[in-house]
Amino acid sequence: MKRMLHWESVNELNAFRLLDCDPEVRRFGEQPCKIEYVMDGVERVHYPDILVITTKSKEFWEVKPQSKPLESGVLQRTALLSRVLPWWGYAYRMVLAEDLGRQPRLNNASVILRFGRNMVSDRDWESIRRIADQRGQLIWSAACCGDYGAKGREILCGLVLKGFLTIDMNSQLSPETQFFATRGL
Repeated sequence: MKRMLHWESVNELNAFRLLDCDPEVRRFGEQPCKIEYVMDGVERVHYPDILVITTKSKEFWEVKPQSKPLESGVLQRTALLSRVLPWWGYAYRMVLAEDLGRQPRLNNASVILRFGRNMVSDRDWESIRRIADQRGQLIWSAACCGDYGAKGREILCGLVLKGFLTIDMNSQLSPETQFFATRGL
């Protein structure tokens, strides 16, 4: 997001890392607004944890451990906001902390973010495109040992962040991990 983000729990930090790795996500931000609502005749205020804007939607996320959404007040609030916020163009999602912390997806996101932050030049892009055309596949071990140039890891990870390449985020990143073109490589 090109700025520091305030997170109140490691669960929110995990959400930020995963959102930052998702090329469908255009923007996200912490505690973006105050929602005032009435439930059981009582005026209430809620500050959603995260606003997520993707290429297709705008969503408010509430991040909770698995036990919390079952609490009566949280369950009622989630049902109410999920029902009424679409009228204003927003979805409301309860996102479980355990899902956000699931491995190896979170570790993979950290690696992609660590190596993929730098800009990918047109020359690097073209080099990777030619290698992919020639070899039919792009493999992590080849990037790590310099087969794709001195910045092979950075280029592959940068192209994942841009949405031009993808990996199976639910499989541990290993020397055999293949990168696949998703669009116009």
